[in-house]
Amino acid sequence: MQFKALLIDAYRQLSAAKLFWVTVGISALVVVAYGSIGFNAEGVTIGFGAYQIESNQLREGSPWARGLYIGIFSSILVNIWLAWIATVLALISTCSIFPEFVHSGSIELTISKPIGRLKLFFSKYLVSLLFVIMQVAIFCVGIFFCVGLRIGEWNPIIFAAIPIVATFFSYLFAICVLVGIVTRSGITALLITGVFWMLLWTIQTSEAVLNRFVIQQIVDIERFDEGIITATEELEKIKTVSSEDFRISKLEKRIESFQDDSEEASELLAELDMWHTPTSWVLTLSPKTAQTIGLLDRWLSDPDGFDIAAIMNGDMSEFEGEELEEFDPTTRGARERETMRRMRVDYENRPLFYVIGTSLLFEGFILGLASWYFCRKDF
Repeated sequence: MQFKALLIDAYRQLSAAKLFWVTVGISALVVVAYGSIGFNAEGVTIGFGAYQIESNQLREGSPWARGLYIGIFSSILVNIWLAWIATVLALISTCSIFPEFVHSGSIELTISKPIGRLKLFFSKYLVSLLFVIMQVAIFCVGIFFCVGLRIGEWNPIIFAAIPIVATFFSYLFAICVLVGIVTRSGITALLITGVFWMLLWTIQTSEAVLNRFVIQQIVDIERFDEGIITATEELEKIKTVSSEDFRISKLEKRIESFQDDSEEASELLAELDMWHTPTSWVLTLSPKTAQTIGLLDRWLSDPDGFDIAAIMNGDMSEFEGEELEEFDPTTRGARERETMRRMRVDYENRPLFYVIGTSLLFEGFILGLASWYFCRKDF
């Protein structure tokens, strides 16, 4: 009954602000726009058939059609709408819940009832998260039917977006609650949460950039060393035939160039490690918002590579078995492709405890501070 009373009170507060229903309405429009995309024998249709894009690969029933449609949801709608726009609107909607609750004249009536302060705090916190869960659930139900009707895949993993987005939002809302209780100002709580969010983005972006450079140097060293071995073997074969072959000098210069490039890459790798290692430790101790949202794309992506990333990179022909031109693995393009492949494997193989568990430990620490202040403060 106490939890129900808090739920009704929070519902009335959010309904009075109207922003909750505005967000639900926009979510419905996004679902309709998503559902307007379809596939037929000629290619992709947009606007319920109003426009058509002819494509041999993106046709009805093809794995690329599935990869595109699922990818639009997991990589675009979730990352742009749920993890950015809807989250900002949700923070605006909920940032004043705790400040108004602890404001003089509002909390006295609640704490005068037989309910512990700690139970009251976490009940209020969970009630606030329920409205985010409701928004995402409504959105996912619409997406579920769109995917089922458009590509014939009734995939329950789509609903994994509900706990993922709710967990992602809880990282930020915990900061909002702590600042809101201390300052009793919803605007201050919203601003500080925004700054914290940008700080998390900076940490994650810095780690991603440094990680890419580190992997790139590792790939370069491996490829240059392979080039040295291959060129050396070729040089030995030529020398056994003729010691005056014109290719000998070219191969010697190539080996020398590979050695210089390998040494330069090794020196750069050592310098990058000095920056990447502490940055990765900071990221480990911080909420990993981007990687949390990325879990959905990881779980929904096609294991055979028929996904939106391959479509955007123009790699559809490679997966369909068409012959590709042979290339030298030591060239810049080959090294860059291998770097991007290893980066994706690296992030996809990071365990769930690293992504979610360490983030929840940070959130638990923040909520512990907030609940301690809530229980000790004489409101």
